[in-house]
Amino acid sequence: MRRKIGMRARTDFPVIARDGTLSSRCRGVEVSPSGIVIDRGKPIGSRHERLVIRLELRLPERVRPVIALARPIWSFGTQQALRFVRISDVDRLTLAEHADLVGKRGALLN
Repeated sequence: MRRKIGMRARTDFPVIARDGTLSSRCRGVEVSPSGIVIDRGKPIGSRHERLVIRLELRLPERVRPVIALARPIWSFGTQQALRFVRISDVDRLTLAEHADLVGKRGALLN
């Protein structure tokens, strides 16, 4: 049985992923209050295998970025799924509102 914490939504916004001392600009392509799928723009390599990655999510409706710590779950091609391990309750609610907003435009994934 799969556990669902929140609705996922297809989206598109800038993300900065910090793997230790390396920073990379990515795109958030799916998001939920519990995690995100990012597109790194190039194939995922061993340098993306850190235990925890710091993310800055640049949502279009917010001036300041949502900051989260996340751990990799899976990767395929240029995409990588991450589960949030540290994110404020306010930012988690902001992501739920973003998913709801894009869902009203018809982009919910379940």
